[in-house]
Amino acid sequence: MSGIQERIREAVAAIGAWLAQSPNPGEAIVRQAIVLRVLHAAGFDIWNPAEVVPEETNATGNRSDFLIRAGTGRFALEIKGMNVTLGAPQFQQASTYAVNEGTRWAIVTNGRVWIAIDEHLPGRWEERVALKLELGQEGHTFADDLAALLDAEMWRVDGFADAVQNIKNCQQQRLDAARILKEKTPLVQAFQQEHEIGSFESAVRLAAQLGTITEAERDVLLGVPSQTKIVHLPREIHFTYCLLGAEAHAIYRPADGTWTVQAGSTALNRVLGESGTNARGIRGRRQGYTKAGQLVERSAELLEYVQDVTYKSPSAAAMDISGASRNGWACWKDAQGRPAQHHRPE
Repeated sequence: MSGIQERIREAVAAIGAWLAQSPNPGEAIVRQAIVLRVLHAAGFDIWNPAEVVPEETNATGNRSDFLIRAGTGRFALEIKGMNVTLGAPQFQQASTYAVNEGTRWAIVTNGRVWIAIDEHLPGRWEERVALKLELGQEGHTFADDLAALLDAEMWRVDGFADAVQNIKNCQQQRLDAARILKEKTPLVQAFQQEHEIGSFESAVRLAAQLGTITEAERDVLLGVPSQTKIVHLPREIHFTYCLLGAEAHAIYRPADGTWTVQAGSTALNRVLGESGTNARGIRGRRQGYTKAGQLVERSAELLEYVQDVTYKSPSAAAMDISGASRNGWACWKDAQGRPAQHHRPE
């Protein structure tokens, strides 16, 4: 379980206990006691008005409850009292704030129900609902889905579209499992009785062997944990590498594993270990980039990338920046100062 899942689970449990004593709170209490608590657990800096922006008036003179500006991700957040049934008027209101903010995403909540609106979806406002979560879902599913919906790190790299699809896949899988339990449990129980099988589990396994149920249905009936889980795969992550006056910026794309050193980045005008394999590789790549007009000599100390250059690994990029052998997963740092290893795929 990730840190954010644990924090959101704790927040949701506390909110649930509090709601049992104070049901149907109004908008102001939903904002303070539920929404801000959840945003904080999700990793947003609720004390930073540049990240969690309260009631900013837009060009039309209207104000959303919050505008969230985290890294390259943004969304409008509209809050209602728990006694309000969320529908088209609230969706339209939130979407208008999102469009004025220059983002496709808005979230509307009354504290109990959380709805993500995608302005890019066609049709009526009700048809632009990309995702719906509701407090009271079985087990920890609401908290875990909410953690995926609001994960601040995911928003900072604009990975929300992928997160929405991951959550929807998990929701569909849960629906499929519930249907299988409802439809196949009586069938297997009858199979067990007919063949005088000692346990339900043995009947499930035999029914699968005989083709009476599928292997997927067998796993659901036996309670085998699903291999599907919510995985955040951001489209790109920005990194910086500074060394002895050189400063390089790169974009890592997890989907294909590429590292693109951006134009304007500088590299040390040196190659250490002249006879080594890494040194020969550095010289060879630099010569190729220079010939292609992608790299120029700025001074006796520095080279400059005048065009973007894409590498297949962070270490190759780091070696070309430093002019020496380097572990790129340790050298490159994200906006929070963490090494690239923090984002390395398992």
